[in-house]
Order: sequence, then structure tokens, then C-alpha cells
Amino acid sequence: MCGIVGYIGPRLALPILVAGLKKLEYRGYDSAGIATVTGDGLHLVRAKGTLHNLEQKLNGAAQHSATAGIGHTRWATHGKPEEHNAHPHTDAAGRLAVVQNGIIENYAELRIQLKEAGCLFKSQTDTEVIPHLIACHLPGRSLLEAVLKAVSQLKGAFAIAVVSADFPDELVVVRQQAPLVIGLGEGENYFASDTPAIVPYTTKVLTLKDGECASITRDDVKVYDFSGTAVRRAPRTLNWNQTLVEKRGFRHFMLKEIHEQPGVIRSVLEESMGDEHQPVRLDVPEELLSGLERIYIVACGTSWHAALVGKYLIEELARVPTEVCYASEFRYSTPPLTDRALVIGVTQSGETGDTLAALHTAKGLGVRLLGITNRPESSLGNLVNDLIDTRAGIEIGVAATKTFTSQLLAFYLLALKLAHLLGVQTPERIGQILTGLQQLPVYIEQILDTQERYITELAKEFETTRDVIYIGRGINYPIALEGALKLKEISYIHAEGYPAGEMKHGPIALLDSAVPVVAIAVPGKVYEKVLSNAQEAKARDAQLIGVAPLDEAAAVETFDQILPVPVVDEILSPILTVVPLQLLAYHIAARRGMDVDQPRNLAKSVTVE
Repeated sequence: MCGIVGYIGPRLALPILVAGLKKLEYRGYDSAGIATVTGDGLHLVRAKGTLHNLEQKLNGAAQHSATAGIGHTRWATHGKPEEHNAHPHTDAAGRLAVVQNGIIENYAELRIQLKEAGCLFKSQTDTEVIPHLIACHLPGRSLLEAVLKAVSQLKGAFAIAVVSADFPDELVVVRQQAPLVIGLGEGENYFASDTPAIVPYTTKVLTLKDGECASITRDDVKVYDFSGTAVRRAPRTLNWNQTLVEKRGFRHFMLKEIHEQPGVIRSVLEESMGDEHQPVRLDVPEELLSGLERIYIVACGTSWHAALVGKYLIEELARVPTEVCYASEFRYSTPPLTDRALVIGVTQSGETGDTLAALHTAKGLGVRLLGITNRPESSLGNLVNDLIDTRAGIEIGVAATKTFTSQLLAFYLLALKLAHLLGVQTPERIGQILTGLQQLPVYIEQILDTQERYITELAKEFETTRDVIYIGRGINYPIALEGALKLKEISYIHAEGYPAGEMKHGPIALLDSAVPVVAIAVPGKVYEKVLSNAQEAKARDAQLIGVAPLDEAAAVETFDQILPVPVVDEILSPILTVVPLQLLAYHIAARRGMDVDQPRNLAKSVTVE
């Protein structure tokens, strides 16, 4: 959710903190703030809205000479996005400041206790209890000791950073079920809630684990557990560079990431193609997949849509019964699980709070666990022993595009590996699908090269649209859901996805000439059915847009406009059909002047439940 950044060293802190917040603004942009320390005390500047507002207030601020500080960009949970609720929050004396990502579940109880002790609160946030608690424990203690005393009273999932005018040469950070990574430099150190803020300065990092804290100075980083016992861990080197977090000529990160999808697929397949004895090379042990009776997939949002495609693939190819569960519901209505069940958690960031909570529940029941993520170094990587790394590269746009495609690819590879292991598909069929997957990057490039200008023009027709219906059947029903979600996320147009056969069971009442219908209709076992359902919409005067082949006469006759896709084996079609829908959502939002990369009320990584 929120973005946290910090720096201590010989350089001016302010430019580094602001630059770091810009790299993390996809995590939250309701408000922002920075706290630094100089010889004359603690300096705090906060602003409602985007970082631009904060930068304007920082001009001429006294903290320009500071060489240590912390920053925060907020996605509101407790308290409206107003300046008085923006982080950092301070103690009563204004000598100590705190930023936090996550939720303090027992903040109301602590707030009452602190008020009774004479503390005055200026915000509605849960975070403000933390600086007051630390200040209460600080007399006679070091900053680290006081922070640990305060943390022992907190319940919830959080990452915390603390700066104090009384300890100007030290920053303290804490992690408990919320991401925090420390960047190691020469005579300077950094920390952030995500690595893009650190990559411009260092690729040598140390990731805190849950229940750990660190004391950070210019020349040293010391890690402890919550009992105060020192922890030893070697740093690692990130395989990233600055170009991964640049737009490279594209207007928005989202458009750049849509165009990166062919390269992602090629790269993953190059590393995953095996031989006749083991057709798929996937870092998943066979014993994890042996003797399975049922698979449960837990996910949220776009990852949930990928999981629905995954269910279809696993059941179609491997013949293993599979259920897809909203992670936010799984924890509170857990199905009966046995040692022959596998629970798969899907989260692009590896930090999604609901998905991690669901997996914690499953782990407590002793079932097999598997993670699918784009960030193997994340909390998910610490929670489960076995991971599929989707290797999509960093994704800045809040609306997932290439990470969705890479999740689909992970499910194809998993289903094929499982099918081979169980012997339920012939080698010829497995080889046919793998060959088809290898052809997809060229087809996606054709879509990107030929459709972008046409979709840009089509987007003009959506300037006053308020509602859109997406329909699909079979393996492409989840793509209808994903297309609708993309439009909602970045254009703020109400859109819903439905199984095409369900149109006449209620949603058809919504249709008229003002409600466009987008139908996914590709040759296969449900092709004629989708065309028939589209005709039902056409009879109600709805404008029909088809994601369909151009050389299919029935499709040309049915749809008012076609977003053409090449003809492939129906089981492979989702990776193609989603691309025109991504472009359509992008160009509609851009045409309407929306902030495509940072849609309102959303954050890239939802780390709270």
C-alpha cells in the first residue's frame, strides 16, 4: 500500500527522499510527507494529494541541509486523505517522527490509553499512536530499545520507520508482515518499502523478515529480532538496473508494459522448455504435485482472473479438480483440506495481505503450498518453500498487464508439467501446446503493430460512455472479467464481465444503445454460442465490439467493430485476447485524460487485509 523511503549518509537527503517517493508513488498518492533532522531539530513537511504538492511546499524549507530523513506516500486506510492525516506523524514534543505501511489493529485501545496519559492526537490515523508510544518508552533508553518496547504493544501488519532529533545519526526500521528492504551503500544507507526507490543508488540489499528491526547509520546496518537479539544475514545483489523503471519513450508505464509482453513470454519460455523426458522445466518438486486430489488457488483482483484461467487449464490438461477462492474469503471460510490438497497463492507483488493471510491459514493446517509471484524475494517467498517466479520484470503501472500475462504463462507451464507427471496427456498434445505458446509473442506483436492506431480512434466513441458489458465463455470468460476490471481501474467507467450465456438471465436488462458490449469470440467449442449471445445484445441496440478473427465471416457479420486476433488453438487464446482489451482500456483512459499509471483510490500492492 503506502510507500516508505529513508536515507542516511553524507549527501543531502531531500532530493533522494523525493526521488524515492516518486518511484514509490504507485503504492499510494493520497498525500505525502517528509521528516528530516538537522542541527536545529526535526523538520516536517506534509501535503495532501500528489507529490507535486509536497514538492511545492518543500521549496525553501529549512530541511534542505539535512543528510538523514524518512518519507512517505500514502494510500489512506484510517482517516481521510487530508494533510493532518498525512505521514510522518510526530510525538507531542515534535522531536520524533514515524512513517508506517500497514494497519495497527489495536490502535483504538492504545489511543485511549495514551489520551488518558495526557497525549494529544492531531489525526484520525492508526499510525499516530506509534510516535507517542515510542516517546513514552524513550527516557533512559536508546532509540532502538524504545522502538522495540513500543512494537511489543502493537498488533497488526506493519512496516515502520523512525527518525529522531535526539538521535540524528540513526534511523530505525521495523517489519511485521509488510515489506521493507534496506539498501547498502558506501558510507550511506537507504531503505524503502519496495526496491525501485533504491535501485538508482545501489543493488546491494538486505530484506528484513517478519519480526525483525534494524538500526541504520551511515556506516552500518544492525539487524535484530523483536527480543533484541542480533540477527546475521548476508545481503544479496538485485539483478535490476535503472532502465527497468523508466518509460523509455512511452507516454505511460502501462503502455510500455503492454508492449513488453512478447519479450516476457519469450524469456520465460526460453528458460522453461525441456526435452522429451521432461517437456517443461519448472522449479516445482514432483513430490509437491504427486498424489494430488484437489487444488485450491487463492488470489485477489487481476491475479484472481489469472487463477480462473489456471483452473480451466489444470482441469482440462491435468484432470485435477481445482477451486479458485477469493483470498479475502478463504481465511474465514476455509474448505476442508487434507494432505492431498495443494493451495496455490497468486500475487504479483508477493505482498498481498489477503493472499498471505490465506496461505498462513493453509500452512497452519499442514497442507502443501505453492506460490506464484513476480517477486520471489517478497513475503510470499519467505512464507512458502516452493515458488514459480513469473519473471515479468518490474511493473510500475498500478493496473497489471504484463504480470497478468506472465501469471497465465505460469499456469500453462504448471498444468503441462502436472499433465506430464500424471500421464493424462500424450507427449504429442503437450508438445503441440508448447509449440503454440512459442508462437504467441509474434502474434502479440502483430496485434500491437496493427491495432493501436485503430483502437486510439475507437476510444473516441467512449468519451461519454458510462457503462460497458464484457462477455466471454469457457477459458475466455476470465478475460472478459479482466477486460472489465482494466476499464474500471483506469477510466472510472462502470464495466462488468459476465459469462456470455448468463446475459439473458438478468444483465440483458441493462442493454440499450448507450451500453456497448465487448464480446470475446474465438474459434473453438463455444464460438457459435458466443456469437449467438452477441446477437441477443445486438437485438437490444447495443453497440457490439468483438475480439475475434477478421477472416471469420460470422464474426464480421455479427460485430459492429472487430479487434482482430490471430486464430490459435482455443486453449491458448487468452494470452492473445487480453491484449486488445488492455489497449482499449488504456486508450479510453488516456483519451479521457485520466492518470493511467496512478488511478484514484488504488495502490499497486495491497498489503493490508
